[in-house]
Amino acid sequence: MSHTELVSLLQAARAARRDRPQVPLALATLVAVEGSSYRQPGARLLCDGARRVLAGAISGGCLEGDVAEHATTVCARGTAQLLRYDLREDLQTIWGFGTGCDGVAHVLLAPLVDLAPLEAAVAAANARTRGLLLHDLDSPTAGALQFISAHRTVHDPRVHATRDIVQRTAAAWLDDAEPRHFATPVLPPPHLVIVGASRGAEAMAHIAQAAGVAVTVVDHREPLLHALHLSEPVQRLAVAPDDVSGAFDAGLLPRDARTAFALCTHKFDHDAAWLRAALTTDAPYIGLLGSRQRAVRLLDEVGVHDASAISRVYAPIGLDIGAESPDEIALATVAELHAVLNARTGGPLRERRMPLHTRSATPSLPSVPTDAACIIERAGD
Repeated sequence: MSHTELVSLLQAARAARRDRPQVPLALATLVAVEGSSYRQPGARLLCDGARRVLAGAISGGCLEGDVAEHATTVCARGTAQLLRYDLREDLQTIWGFGTGCDGVAHVLLAPLVDLAPLEAAVAAANARTRGLLLHDLDSPTAGALQFISAHRTVHDPRVHATRDIVQRTAAAWLDDAEPRHFATPVLPPPHLVIVGASRGAEAMAHIAQAAGVAVTVVDHREPLLHALHLSEPVQRLAVAPDDVSGAFDAGLLPRDARTAFALCTHKFDHDAAWLRAALTTDAPYIGLLGSRQRAVRLLDEVGVHDASAISRVYAPIGLDIGAESPDEIALATVAELHAVLNARTGGPLRERRMPLHTRSATPSLPSVPTDAACIIERAGD
């Protein structure tokens, strides 16, 4: 689940509490998948006791309505349900779904009584810290949501598992003696620092933001910065080329492993100053606009010859899609950034021979109090 989706869930829950305080809420979480699925474990859906779908998604649109129907029972009884959807055949004729999926989806639907875990998760991500959202299925209120910070120091076996899980991007079952804890990593949103106020910066900021990436555009020329057509969430920051290190020291720019840089100043000495500073951060992606030869000259200029440092520099910037215009280059860059953050090559999916998604092993799912679990069986089962 992306940071954008997490924020939308919280915003929708707040609005529902404000506008319809008498209507209870329920949170559906995709906890396991067998075979193929449009969404992956950790995807969430917010609905209410009046059968309304409020935010999020756990499928391509085929399961949300049925899950909302079950929310009435979950909200009325205050107990969780484990719903099982078998979508391994074309169900258009039988059920009217026509999903086109080829797997089994297990969905945990639980009352959402307390918004504090979602509040804490969003606050942690915005502060660029990590943690996890946890469903403890052994608790008396099975399915209740919790948030645990990765920096928590108290003795808790779940915290040790957190330190491993928060380094991933995929949800997982904690490896306990009885694996009854489902955890979803809460990570800071990707942050792209675009250096250079230009038409290309506008396009890159627009596409990156649409893809759920936080954006800061930096330039030393304030009039050009303010002349850019950028949406409100995009930050503008005036930094002189000789004060780049000071901007980091003052905490004006992030420097963690969820941060990336696109150096597009068109000025060699300016790009060199920013490249020197970016290489001191944990950024896994530093894109350089321009030719491969120019990138080699820049690396020589900053005196970088270490292979691990050079491996973080991407030049020419972007995936090979034949990009020429600013919009095309922006698209290629944001796609390359996502590939790097997700440890992918960026090649055609039809040529990938490994599973499309990384999943942890799914245990035998625990028994959750319910008398109306939704089971859509194949013919002959």
